[in-house]
Order: sequence, then C-alpha cells, then structure tokens
Amino acid sequence: LQEILESGAPILSHQVQYSLIDQRPAARMAQLCEQRGVRLLAYGAVAGGLLAERWLGQPEPSRRRLETASQQKYHQMIEAWGGWGLFQELLITLYGVARKHDVSLSAIAVSFALEQPAVAGVIVGARLGASQHIAETARALSVTLDDEDHERISAITRRANDLFAVIGDVGDEYRR
Repeated sequence: LQEILESGAPILSHQVQYSLIDQRPAARMAQLCEQRGVRLLAYGAVAGGLLAERWLGQPEPSRRRLETASQQKYHQMIEAWGGWGLFQELLITLYGVARKHDVSLSAIAVSFALEQPAVAGVIVGARLGASQHIAETARALSVTLDDEDHERISAITRRANDLFAVIGDVGDEYRR
C-alpha cells in the first residue's frame, strides 16, 4: 500500500483482515492509513463465524467439522495466534463482555474491529439461508467498549503470539 501511495495513486480505502485474533494492521498499516487519509475496510472480524457463542466451550474442531473454507482459514490463524485453548479463554471473556452489553459475542468482535484506528467499516459475511445475522450484527453499532472491557480483552490477547512476527504482513496466499 505504501508503494502504491508513493506512486501517487489516489487510494481511499484498503480492505484488510482485522480482528481480535489478527491485529496485524495495527503494527504499521493503520498508522500509514491515518497519515495518508486511507480508510480500512476490515474483514474477518468474526473469524468466519468462529468468534461466536456456538464455539464457546467446544473442543477443537476437526477440519471436517469446519463448514467453510473461511472457517478452515481462520482456524489456522487461531493456531498461529495461540491455539484453541487460548481461543476458548478469549471466547469466555468476550461472552462476559457481551452479557454486560446485552449483545452477542460476535457483536463484541465486530465492535472491537470498528473501534480500531483508520477502520471505516467491517465487512461481515453472510450465507443466504444459512447464516443471516443482520439484526444482531447491526447491534454491534450500538456498543461502546469501555476501559474495563478493553482490559479484560487485552488480558487475553496480550498472551497471544504476534501474528505480524509469526506470519508477516500478509499470508502465504498473497506472496509470489
């Protein structure tokens, strides 16, 4: 993105994976975007549906149990981030924050992504007839996480691996 901006191309937005699990844009991308007036569109905020009550207290799923390629991708991210055990601790924490705000755990994940510097919006996927959560996702817009919420969440995420250091700025699928 920096090279493109330096070439003079007028970039207004940049779509990146950004979530409680994958905070790589915070390493350098968000600052660059803020400096250059580029807004981030975050995808992956609910990790393909893994950041949801459905997975709370569940044993680590086999590849066969993961329903979509997206879930398989984010499961790999969770493994690199810190594993299923730490992920379960995150889900428990998010569930407590969600109860406090009377929303779903996924809404807290979306709200977190929306609060990040340079983020203009969050792209939440839906599968027509399979996973339509329009009303609940919209409730994320009414949530303001307070200092206590942020501390509870960061107490878990601080213990995770730094994905920027582990896998770099982009995943293997984008390397030549």
